[in-house]
Amino acid sequence: MGTRSALRQRGAIGLMAAMTLGLALLFLLLVVDSGRLYLEQRKLQRVADMAALEAAGQSAVCTGSGPQASAIARAAATRNGHLPEDPLQALCGYLQTGANSVRAFTSNNARAEVIKVDVSHTVTTSIAGGVFALVRNGQLPATSTLRASAVAAKPLPAQAMLRIRTTLVNLDSRQSGLLNGLLSALGSSTHLSLVGWQGIADTDINLLKYLDQLAIDLKVNAGDYQQLLNADATLSQLLNAAAKVLQQGGAAADVVTNLGNLAAGSANGTLLNLGELLNIQNGTAQAGLDANVQLLQLVQGVIQLAARDSAVTADLPLSVLGLLNGRVRIKVIEPQQISAIGDPSKDQLAVHTAQIRALISLDLPLLDGIAGLLNAVLDLAAPLTNILNNLLSLNLSGTLQSVGCALGIPCKVSDIKLLEDKLHIDIGLEVAEASAMLTPTAADAFSCSPKSLKTASRKSAVKIAVGKFDTPETFFTQGTTAVKALPLIDIGTNYCSRLLILPPSCGTRVPYAGGGIGVRVNSKILGSGPLDLPLLFKASSEPPNIGLPPAYLPLADTLVVASLSDTLMGIHLEAYKPTSNSGLGDILVLTTGLLDGVKLLLEPVIKSLLSPLLDPLVNALLKVLGIDLNNAAVGANLTCAGGRAQLML
Repeated sequence: MGTRSALRQRGAIGLMAAMTLGLALLFLLLVVDSGRLYLEQRKLQRVADMAALEAAGQSAVCTGSGPQASAIARAAATRNGHLPEDPLQALCGYLQTGANSVRAFTSNNARAEVIKVDVSHTVTTSIAGGVFALVRNGQLPATSTLRASAVAAKPLPAQAMLRIRTTLVNLDSRQSGLLNGLLSALGSSTHLSLVGWQGIADTDINLLKYLDQLAIDLKVNAGDYQQLLNADATLSQLLNAAAKVLQQGGAAADVVTNLGNLAAGSANGTLLNLGELLNIQNGTAQAGLDANVQLLQLVQGVIQLAARDSAVTADLPLSVLGLLNGRVRIKVIEPQQISAIGDPSKDQLAVHTAQIRALISLDLPLLDGIAGLLNAVLDLAAPLTNILNNLLSLNLSGTLQSVGCALGIPCKVSDIKLLEDKLHIDIGLEVAEASAMLTPTAADAFSCSPKSLKTASRKSAVKIAVGKFDTPETFFTQGTTAVKALPLIDIGTNYCSRLLILPPSCGTRVPYAGGGIGVRVNSKILGSGPLDLPLLFKASSEPPNIGLPPAYLPLADTLVVASLSDTLMGIHLEAYKPTSNSGLGDILVLTTGLLDGVKLLLEPVIKSLLSPLLDPLVNALLKVLGIDLNNAAVGANLTCAGGRAQLML
């Protein structure tokens, strides 16, 4: 029994050993066969990679003149062992990021930003694949087709980014009130507190993420930024996209909430074009857009764009500036640009601040109560009275001391007075842009070794007019040239009589019967002059790569006045002929120096009263609009390319 049991065990062990050896040989065969397929696939992928890189590296195209992608890819594949009879296809297109944040290739022969190469190769069917096919359909294929693809981007060109820095960083109650007033003019029902606006000013937003989110909201192909910049969007959509980006990026909750409230409260349905705020050139790589901009600058630009395209004139009470009895009317001619991005070797980049017309209307107790002025008016106007008498044959020299007047016979006498206790004054501002431009045709436009960037910049002239305008529409259509003199002294006439020592009795006064004295300021506050001035970013101001904080250089301060008081010191007094109405007529040509006494007395009065009022008012207004010509500075970034094609997918 024992011998028979041992024999049986030896037979079982031999059978198991044979089965184990068979399985080992099968697994060895599978490993060798799988290794063969893996190596073939790797070889094929290497062929696709090299073909795509070489086609992209030579800036191949799929249509038109230039190196053809198919020919270059085929030659590269053949050199790397791809058989001439094996299929190969080269496609041109670009990469776009979908809603799931995954990049994908999009075929487009007109945009050969990336090259995709598809290759295939036929090999003997693997054992595993053959068994699977045999079980599935009862047929045993002799061969299988391997496929591989690669997407390579062309060598990135240098990318430059220009911007003009907004100086509105620390807001006050006047500026926040003006921002709310601008929104109200566009139909917005939302007003933010000073803290709310300051939070927006302290926040940056990524430009690339903003454009991608806006593309999703507008149902535009993500990655096709030219199509996006040409698409129409409402004020609410532009603000809402920014709120979504900030929320996804973990920005402060109150900033996201305030921006969302601005978007929800903006009922203006005018369609806007984002391309007027962003100057992005064709073919700009995504890396060139991966930069932060100040959120307030984006909001400012969007509001100005809506105001311009809606033909809105913002009408703001001056109570928002802590003043009474006045208002500000603003017309945006051209909104500020946020940034300009492109290839400095071929793209002309330009960026500018806003261009606006602003009319400030005030009711001021300008001259009333000024010590010594009222008593001096008769003496100061006496030379003018005599000239008017001689030129116009007016009987302005009669007095109540004459014999006829003393006997009760009415006499025509002069009646000179200051115009009014409270004076209505208009200040018109035409603010042109400060601008910066990079011209690729210039030999020294940019350099990558060492890094440098050169722009042509200028501050255009600002026109200011002080006086009065017939209507606000007159100013907004004709500009500062329509300003009329602000009457200060009214030389009127009256008929008076008296009986001996009794008080005189007079009739109805005729204003301006003898003309008057008026003041009018219509001047230019010059900028940097008619020629563009160069700004060279190099060495200590070397432009950093896009995505880093830009290097800033200030625009030249040549001839730019620091205060309106300097302009008001050049006030011009004018004498006017008599008119039949309450306005001032033609200017009289008087002897030089005739009104020097009047001017010397009035000029410091007007300066001391107007300048402290106008300086902070105008500065607050311009900063809200992204304009501060005295402190304008141009920012620059420059990313230089590596010069090699890169695999993307």
